[in-house]
Amino acid sequence: MSFILDFFNKFLGQAPLLLGTVVFLGYLLLGRKWYDAAAGFIKTYVGFRILQVGTGGLVATFRPIIVAVYDRFGVSAFVIDPYYGQTSAMQVLDSVNSLQYVGYVMIIAFIVNIALVAFKKYTKLRALFLTGHIMYQQSAVLLWALYWVITGATGAEVGWFLVIVTGLLMGVYWSVASNLVVEATQDVTGGAGFSVGHQQMFGAWIAYKLGAKIGNREKDVNDLNLPGWLSVLNDNIVANVVIMTAFVGTLMVVIGPDNFNYDTNRYYWGTFIFETTSLFAVYITIILTGVRMFVAELTNSFQGISDKLLPNTVPAVDCAVTFGFSPNAPAYGFIFGFLGQMIGITTLILIQSPILIIAGFIALFFDNGTLAVFANKSGGRRAAAIIPFFSGIIQVLGSALVLTVLRDAGPNVIGWMGMFDWATVWTGVTLLTSVLGIVVPIILIPLFLIIPQLQYKRHKQNYFTTMIDDSVAVDPSALK
Repeated sequence: MSFILDFFNKFLGQAPLLLGTVVFLGYLLLGRKWYDAAAGFIKTYVGFRILQVGTGGLVATFRPIIVAVYDRFGVSAFVIDPYYGQTSAMQVLDSVNSLQYVGYVMIIAFIVNIALVAFKKYTKLRALFLTGHIMYQQSAVLLWALYWVITGATGAEVGWFLVIVTGLLMGVYWSVASNLVVEATQDVTGGAGFSVGHQQMFGAWIAYKLGAKIGNREKDVNDLNLPGWLSVLNDNIVANVVIMTAFVGTLMVVIGPDNFNYDTNRYYWGTFIFETTSLFAVYITIILTGVRMFVAELTNSFQGISDKLLPNTVPAVDCAVTFGFSPNAPAYGFIFGFLGQMIGITTLILIQSPILIIAGFIALFFDNGTLAVFANKSGGRRAAAIIPFFSGIIQVLGSALVLTVLRDAGPNVIGWMGMFDWATVWTGVTLLTSVLGIVVPIILIPLFLIIPQLQYKRHKQNYFTTMIDDSVAVDPSALK
């Protein structure tokens, strides 16, 4: 068991290795030579690492700015950021000698996901969740939340029954939520052959559905076609730099130069602002490069796995992969999500809430950016602005609500996940469990499984053939 846990943490928990292996296996099953399969592994690994460099650069550049806004005005609060939530979970579980159970939850959940997909004829589930670091993160946070509201106050270790229930529920969530957004992701990506496996799968589906009702998909954020001198903003890179300099640059001016640790011998204050905000476009370009490298390999090779091992299975991957299909949408999501979060935080202050929230960059950008991508595809610019705005409010208020019960775990609690699904679905589950007990997650398992059955009834004709059209293999040059 120690070896298995090590393997899950050090291999399956590393998304580039996991996805590279999936590609390698897929090409072998397609009858490719071993060296072609190895080349696919390398391209996938390197492509995903490039993607991680881009996403990591965004976080490293902009998280300090968001935190500095609050430090400037002396606000002390909980941070809504997945890594703050994960840290809280690991610290609390470690304090009761139960951190090792997170690995067991992850193993159980992954086995459940595989089993549900293997028996898709009955379960109607097609998506295999492959975002390794998210798998561990969510397993840790859900185990912490359920443990604390059920038995945490006693200081006892986590029990095996809770570990099994948590693993079953987590596996069902991965399976059902990533399956729910399959058709929407196909539309967003132009048939790229994957789904989203991340923190806002229910949110992405809602954004896609609501977008069609509140906007016009013909008015795409990537096709502004502005007149006169504004036409320079039709270029994605220029638009990203201008928008982020105007928006984030204003925040930096408000914070003031004394709150930033920068080399005054190298930068003027103004050039430091520009160089910082322009990194947004730099890292977006890096993300697009990584996406182009590994999406084509994953899409083409997964056909082998789909045909030979798990027929008609859809890989569910990191939400950032969708950014390559709508480069301007993430900026919309960030800006309007930020405005929404500010309104949510102001509301907490006005009502003198015992919980104050610090905005986290990952929720602001990756969560709301993903919702903007899906909203834009079905509802254009208006939807890409309105939906992240309300998402920002929900992220703050939902997280504050769940922290009213989880903060009692002590000083180890420094934040909550903050992503859309965790500020809605999992906030509700945690609060209901605090009142009704473990019966809530137990009942939720079969209730979740009803969702794919309802999906199947709406798409019987092509439900299991959505991803197997050879014509949808991704051409990297076709990515916007």
